[in-house]
Amino acid sequence: MAVLVCALGCTPALNWRQVTAGDAQVQLLLPCKPDQATRDVVLYAGGREVSTTLMLQGCDAGGLQFTFGQMSLPSGVTSTEALAAWRLASLAPLKASPSEALPEVWQLKGVDIAPQPVRTRVSTDAHQVQWVWFVHADKIYQAAVYGKPKDKSLPEAAETYFSGIQLP
Repeated sequence: MAVLVCALGCTPALNWRQVTAGDAQVQLLLPCKPDQATRDVVLYAGGREVSTTLMLQGCDAGGLQFTFGQMSLPSGVTSTEALAAWRLASLAPLKASPSEALPEVWQLKGVDIAPQPVRTRVSTDAHQVQWVWFVHADKIYQAAVYGKPKDKSLPEAAETYFSGIQLP
């Protein structure tokens, strides 16, 4: 019985593993086996609505939700416009304004430098979220970690998750 209690107590909440994202252009570290989904989305970019397909992977571990999404750059929209549109679309469900989610420069070796990869943190009464967005070739990517507002494990988990993103 004592061995079982010790084994359960020593099991880490987040069991990080290497995962290939969508079209295999990106490798991730995720703490759980992701589910996958695809859906059509509409973004408001370049002063108009544009349609594209979002491929999303996600899983829940340790009371946190980890997601990774990718979409092709919509026709007639610059990567800067598309990245900004996805960022605004991500803030909308949280009812967070862009002024509450100031972007920070984020570094990832091998990604396009224009637009600059961005990291954003938001905390509301209901959620705490960290996102990163970046562009590589003709694709736009978003990685996110969602948790409860007071969850002290989220910053460290987000740091591990985001630092584990690699391009081949």
